Amino acid sequence: MNLQAVLSLAIALFLAGIEPRLAQSTDQRTAPSSKPVILFNPPPEDGTPSTTRGAGSRDNQQCPQDSAPTSQATRKPSLTALVPSDRYGLTWSARPTFWVYVPQTSAQQIVLSIKEGNQFHSQRFLPIAATSGIIGIQAADDAPPLEVGKTYQWAIVLVCGDRPSPNDPVVSAWVRRQQPTAQLNSQPVLQQAANYSDRGVWYDALTTLAQAKRSQPNDSALSETWTSFLMQPTVKLDAIATQPLR
Repeated sequence: MNLQAVLSLAIALFLAGIEPRLAQSTDQRTAPSSKPVILFNPPPEDGTPSTTRGAGSRDNQQCPQDSAPTSQATRKPSLTALVPSDRYGLTWSARPTFWVYVPQTSAQQIVLSIKEGNQFHSQRFLPIAATSGIIGIQAADDAPPLEVGKTYQWAIVLVCGDRPSPNDPVVSAWVRRQQPTAQLNSQPVLQQAANYSDRGVWYDALTTLAQAKRSQPNDSALSETWTSFLMQPTVKLDAIATQPLR
């Protein structure tokens, strides 16, 4: 069964009110696959501004001290927000985790900033390691929770110097908190991720998969599921899909 057919089947089951299943990467008539494929079903557009992969003032999304001439063949991924292609993301969580790929850098900290419209919501400074990889960041424990029905813009700034500068690399995206429509916590991890994905709840699906991958770093099938999730057409994060998860 090809990917388009699997996607059509998943959507049909959802519309029929049937619990979605993990799609298998091969036809069931052949040898069974150990790699489940989780399909993300983007929510309908509702006028929310599109997400932005890289919104910094530096074209290469690097600190000036880290920039070096490279060929197209050896160019590494830049600072990248893990969000669907041209879409904002939904969450059911009051304090969702935001995921970002951070390239190897001499910067020692990043800033997570959240606002609603023109209103400041919260800000958090975090230290980072020099090695590249995908990291998850939550707002501080004393930050107010996201409110149901409201849309927020979040941004992560790579602080190149001793303090933030307008020229620092930054990525930003949008998150909208939605009232949960199901109780998924009692389900197996991959089924949770599949259900979040089917309902278009991006941040919760991604976090569930990331936590599973972190807890089983040597599980090759789970690693393939993670990679295929990021590379699917509705997501298009191919450039960082195989980067290490920190």
